[in-house]
Amino acid sequence: MTANKTSLVIPAKGTVFHAPVNTLPPTAPLGTDGFKLGSADGPTPWKNLGHTSEANTIAFTKEGGERESLNTFLEDGVRTSTSATTWGFTVNALQFDSDTLDLAFNGEFNEDTGGYKVTSSIPSEIAVFLYFKDSSGALGFWLPNVEITLGDAPSVDIANFFELPLSGTMLGAPEEIIPAVDGRPVLFEIFKTGLSAPVTP
Repeated sequence: MTANKTSLVIPAKGTVFHAPVNTLPPTAPLGTDGFKLGSADGPTPWKNLGHTSEANTIAFTKEGGERESLNTFLEDGVRTSTSATTWGFTVNALQFDSDTLDLAFNGEFNEDTGGYKVTSSIPSEIAVFLYFKDSSGALGFWLPNVEITLGDAPSVDIANFFELPLSGTMLGAPEEIIPAVDGRPVLFEIFKTGLSAPVTP
């Protein structure tokens, strides 16, 4: 591996696109016909979640994956086991519109009052594309199978925008969407401007 400054990323700005579960990204998602920063939606049917918190930025979560040494009565350290790993992400949405409310609460509008009805939440199933941009290029994460709902309860900060903390859990993609790797379902794919597959000798 050689040092390559163009492989570095400072995620100065970013946004979240969402679509129906298992939606494929466009060909060359970071190219001229792919995802872009701004107020516009992505390529059909991808929608832009819009403004999200700069103070509480998009964050990945990872639980599990701990390694444990297994002993026998005769000998220590005979095998190791690894616990199951759950990947997810959090994003603090700022826009109070129908898309954000549906992702947070999966409720419905009340036509009589004009309000949005919130019940005990059932997660929505969606596809997500996390898009980050810096001066040298772009970085993207395609999450084809995500369960998303409200995470932590919202809090009030009189000096900042009101935030709706969304929490997504990544599930394995179906084989017909992304072929498995050695029998392991794929959780997400990473795209980077200039990234290319290694050359096979």
